[in-house]
Amino acid sequence: MAQSNSIVTQTKLKAKDTVSVINGFVDEGSFVETDTLLSSITPLGEAIGEGVVSGFACINGIQAAVFATNPAVLKGSIGIGAANKITRLVENAVKTGVPVISVIDTSGARFGEGVEVLEGYGKILNALASAYGSVPTVCVLKGANYGMLSYMTAFSDLIVAFDKAVMATSSPLIIASKTKDNAANVGTAAVHASSSGMVTNVVKSVSELRKTVGSFLELVGEKVAEPSDELNRVCKTLKAGAKASNIVKEVTDKGTLLELRAEYAPEVITCLARLGGISVGIVANNSSIDEGKLTPKASIKIGELLNLCEVYGLPVINLVDCGGVVTNPRAENCCLIREIGSLIYNYSQIRVGKISLVVGSAIGAGYTILCARSVFDYTAAWESAEVGALSSEAAARLLYADEIAGAKDKEKAEQKLADAYAKENMGAGKVGAIGLFDNVIKPEFTRNFLISAVQTFLSKR
Repeated sequence: MAQSNSIVTQTKLKAKDTVSVINGFVDEGSFVETDTLLSSITPLGEAIGEGVVSGFACINGIQAAVFATNPAVLKGSIGIGAANKITRLVENAVKTGVPVISVIDTSGARFGEGVEVLEGYGKILNALASAYGSVPTVCVLKGANYGMLSYMTAFSDLIVAFDKAVMATSSPLIIASKTKDNAANVGTAAVHASSSGMVTNVVKSVSELRKTVGSFLELVGEKVAEPSDELNRVCKTLKAGAKASNIVKEVTDKGTLLELRAEYAPEVITCLARLGGISVGIVANNSSIDEGKLTPKASIKIGELLNLCEVYGLPVINLVDCGGVVTNPRAENCCLIREIGSLIYNYSQIRVGKISLVVGSAIGAGYTILCARSVFDYTAAWESAEVGALSSEAAARLLYADEIAGAKDKEKAEQKLADAYAKENMGAGKVGAIGLFDNVIKPEFTRNFLISAVQTFLSKR
C-alpha cells in the first residue's frame, strides 16, 4: 500500500504544472483525470503518467475530453504508452460526442522505443483524424510541438498558440542548420499565424485561452442561443465606405465575435459570431488591401471557414467588397488557378445557407465567386454598391479612350466619365432591376436584414 501511495504522490507532483494549466481554462473543479497510474521505465528514466495528463472537464458548462503532454516528464516526449493513453481518450470522446482538446508541449518521440513509437504516432493521428468532423477538435500549442504531432494541427478545427510557442516537423536547430535562416525564426507562433496559416488564434495568457476556446465551443456546439443583443438594433454608424472590420462588429451580436486567422491573408476577414442568437460564419473582403481582391492565401483562408461551417451546420454570410482576383506573375505561376478553383468548388458544394451582401463593389470574378445568384440562396446589396465586369475606371478607359486622350485634364476627365458610367450601369438598383439581387438596402438596416435572411435559411441542408 505504501508503494502504491508513493506512485500516486509522485505522479501528482510530476503532473502538477500541467494540471494547473488545464484547470486554468476549464470550469473550476470540473477536471476529472483518467489513467492516472499508467507509467513505464525507459532508458532515460521513469515515464510517470506516460508523460500525458488526460481526463474530462467542462468549459462554460460544455463537457470536453482533454489531454496534455507533460514537459516535466522526459520533456513531454511521446512513447507507445502515451499514444495508447491519448488514443483511448480520443476514442471515448468520439463515442460520447464531446469535443477533444489537446494541450501540446513536446520535444518529439522517445526514439529509444524504436519503431514501436512510430506505430504509436499512427494510433494518435488516426484517432484524431477520425474525430475531426465528428466532434469539435481544438489544439492548444503551449510550448514546443516538434515532430509528428505537428501534423495533427492540419485536422484541428481551432489551433490556439501561446505567443511563445514553437511548432515544427523537427527541431528548429536541425531545420535551420541546412540553410542560413535563424533557428529562432523557425516555426514560431507568429510565423504560423501570419505565414503558414496553421495557427488560428494567438493568446498570451491562460485566461485568454479560456475565452477563445470557450467562445469557439459555444458557437459550434449551440447553433441557436438566446439573443444577447437587440434584434431590431439599427446600425447608425454604417455607411458607404465603412471598413470591413467595423461592419462585422456592428452587425453581429455584441460579445460573440471570434475572428479566425486574423494575421493570415488580411485581405479577407473570416470569423464566427452570432446574429440574433444564431451561430454563423462570416467572410468579409478587406478592400483597404488591394481592393479586397482574392488571392491564393485568401482562398485557403475562406475555404477553411466554409469547411468548418459545413461540418457544424452554420450559415455562411459574405460581406462583399471585392475588386476581383489578384493579377501578378508570382500568384499566377504558383497556385492561383488551383486555389481559386478550390474556393469556387467549396462554395458550390457546401449545403448550409449561403447569404451574400455587397457592401462595396463586386467586380468581375468578385461577383461570380462571392455573390452570384446561381450559387447563393439570397443576395442583396447596399444601395451604394457597384457591380460590374470591370471597375468603373477600367470601363471608362476602355470605352472613352479618345475623349480622355483629348481632355486637358486627363485624370479629371477619366474620373468624371468613370462616375457617369458607374451611375448608369453599375448601381445596385440597376443590377437588382434585372433580377440579380433579391434586395437593395440601406446600410443602417444591415443587421436586421441579415438576421431575417439567416433565420430563413438556418434549416437548409
